[in-house]
Order: sequence, then structure tokens, then C-alpha cells
Amino acid sequence: MSARQPDRLPATFWRLWWAGGISNLGDGMFAVALPLLAARITDDRLSIGLIGTFFTIPWLLFAVPVGVLIDRVDRRKVLVLADVCRGGLVGGLALVAAFSEVQLWMLWVLAFGLGVGEVLFDNTSQAILPAVVPGEQLERANGFFYATEVATNTFLGLPLGSVLFGFAVWLPFGIDAASFVAAALLAATLRGSFRPAAGGPPTGSMVDDMREGFRWLRGHSLLRRLTVAVALMNLGFAATQATFVLFALQELDIRERYIGPLVAIVGVGSLLAGMAGGRLVDRSGRRAALLVAGLVPVFTCAAMGLLPVTWWVIAMSTVQALTTTIWSIVTVSLRQQIVPDALFGRVNSVYRWVSTGSMPLGALVGGLVAKFYGLRAPYFAAAAVLLLGYLVVAGPISREVTDVPRPAAGTTTGTTTGATTGAAAGDADDTPRFTERDPLDDLL
Repeated sequence: MSARQPDRLPATFWRLWWAGGISNLGDGMFAVALPLLAARITDDRLSIGLIGTFFTIPWLLFAVPVGVLIDRVDRRKVLVLADVCRGGLVGGLALVAAFSEVQLWMLWVLAFGLGVGEVLFDNTSQAILPAVVPGEQLERANGFFYATEVATNTFLGLPLGSVLFGFAVWLPFGIDAASFVAAALLAATLRGSFRPAAGGPPTGSMVDDMREGFRWLRGHSLLRRLTVAVALMNLGFAATQATFVLFALQELDIRERYIGPLVAIVGVGSLLAGMAGGRLVDRSGRRAALLVAGLVPVFTCAAMGLLPVTWWVIAMSTVQALTTTIWSIVTVSLRQQIVPDALFGRVNSVYRWVSTGSMPLGALVGGLVAKFYGLRAPYFAAAAVLLLGYLVVAGPISREVTDVPRPAAGTTTGTTTGATTGAAAGDADDTPRFTERDPLDDLL
């Protein structure tokens, strides 16, 4: 019995897991209801694509300063604040939809506000996880998060959202608002202090602290290359996602009420990757997992553009979802293991600022390409961009490279009490002491 104890994830993790699951259920309903509402207001492809632009542009504007905030305050409080504010925003839209007429500009404003909340929540949740989960369990914990996100968001939220939208436009938005409040209450029950460990919070000016995050990331070759690669990948994916609803309605001839179930079927790939991602990476190794997961979407995007048939798009999207989820599990776990806890908020925010900040441009490009060249064209453009991102990572890798080693059992990547986390940002070798040297670091 005691031999299996290290396999058990801590109780604090499961509170975070429940909070994420409840919130993602509401997010799934919102994700399908918002574009359906936009499509009722207008059929202009660029106007609908701008919703994705407004949702992701806060990553460009606020990700880096938010990273400094995360390294200065109790991270649990940031989670609670982010969810409460997002609940208020979506609740406001539900009230407008119930008693008045929703205007397109309201969706743009809502998308921007929710994007700000996402910057706060996503960066903070990734910073908290290493403080409650041992290092050797990070990929498993991240896999559970992804699996739960897909199960609640895609399989439950999306179909339920499209059905509820048919009954009353305001209903999915109201439930999403309630889910944010419930998630905030759960996050508030986490015990202990979740301030940064090892050296305490930054004490310099905001600008100096932001520069420190940039310097650390720039000095780490593995994370630097991954940042560029993910930025290109997100640009490509955003180009296709911005007009996917119109693609499904007009190219695939899918009826409005079937959009949610369609996306739910596609989510099988992400669910499988989330449930078994940790084991797959253990067997194949991180290097092989990254190489395969980075290359497959190049072909799936091109395949969907070439043959816009429902069953084929479902198959290709499912495979793409599986590989991109594995990519996310590996890269998030790497950052959580490599970056010192006292710097994680800033370094991770810079990473997300570059990688996710490319999505507004991708959404805008997707809308423009679809407007002038048709709804299939964004998939070909995305395939070209994804190939470029893959080459950034895959090009320098030799066949003799060994896989990245895991931390020894029992090693934690961050604590709430201030354990030593690694090298200072100014050291010659930026790889923290709590994890073994990454053989890919000198090659990527």
C-alpha cells in the first residue's frame, strides 16, 4: 500500500481539478453559444473573426505585467479575482440577452474582458500547480487537467450549450457565469500561502522585473525555441478557428444545432491524449512526442482544406486535437520543471505573451483570408505556418539525441514554503539545480 503512495496526487490538486472542471463546463456552453449568437447578428466573416481577435489581444497587452503580479502576490487570490470578474462579465451578457437586444460591439467588448481574465487565470493556474504536485507527477497532473477540460468543455458543455441556446439565448451565458462563481469559491478554499518561493517576490520596478523574465527566457535555448514554435503554431490554429463556425455551416452544410455535437466528437482526441498523455510520453520520450505532435497538424490542416467533407474533417480534427494536447502536456510540464518558482510568473508570462499573443494576428488573418479567398483557404495558410513552426524545433535535432530525463521521484518543482529552486537569473547556466540538465537544451 505504501509503495503506491507517490502515485497519489495531493488533495489540493483535486480542489483545483474540481474548480477547473466546473468552470470548463460553463466555458463549453459559452464557446458554442457566442459564435452562434454572433452568426445571428451578422454574416460578415471579418466581423465574426474580430471576436477571436479581441479575445486574444489581451495576451499581447497584459501578459508580461501580469507575470510580475503573479510573482508578487498570493496566486490563489489572483485565481479567485479572475473567476469572479469573468462571471460578472458573462452574467451581464446573459441579462442583456434576456431583456434586450445584443449588439455586435457588445460581443467584442465581452471577448476583450474575458481575454484579460484568461491571461490572469491561465498564467496563475500554471504557476500554482508545481507548488502542490511533485515534479515527477506534473505530466500526469497536466494530463488530468486537459482530460477534464475536454470532457466537461467539449463533451458536456458544447452539446448542452447548443441545446440551451435553442431554448433561450441567455441560458448558456447565465450558466457559464454561475460556473465562474462556483470555481472562484472552490479556489478560495485552498489552504496555505501560494506566494512565490525561493527568494521571495520581486522588489524592483515593474519594468525591471519584466526585463528579468525576458532575460531568463532568452538565455534558455530550449524554452526560447519552443516559444517561437508555439507562436507560429497558435497563429496557424487561430486562423482556422476564427471562421470555423462559418466553415461548418457553409462548407460542411452542418445545421446550427449540430455545431456543438460536431465539436464534441472532435474532442475525443484531446480526451484520449489527456487521459493517456503522461503514459505515452513516458514510453516514447519527450523528444519523440514533440516531433510527432508538432508535425501531424501540418498534414491535418491541409487535409481539411483539400476535402471539406464532414466525416473527413471530424477524423482529421480528432487526430489534430490528440497531438496538440500531447504537445501542450509536454511543454507545460517542461516549463514547470525548468523555471524557478520565484521567476515562474514572469518567465511563463513572457512565453505566453509571445506564443498566445500571435493568436489575434492569426484570427485577423484567418478572417481576411476567408473573406477574399474562401472558407477553405485558412486551412492551407495554417498548414504553411505550422510547418515553419515545426522546423524551428525539429531542424537542429540530431538522431543521436537522448530524451529529456525526469526529476527523481519525490522531487518538487516549487513549494509554498520557500525551498531552493535553482540558479539565479544571472548565472552562466540558467538551468535550475532541481532538475537534471536537458540534453535537448544545447540542440534546440
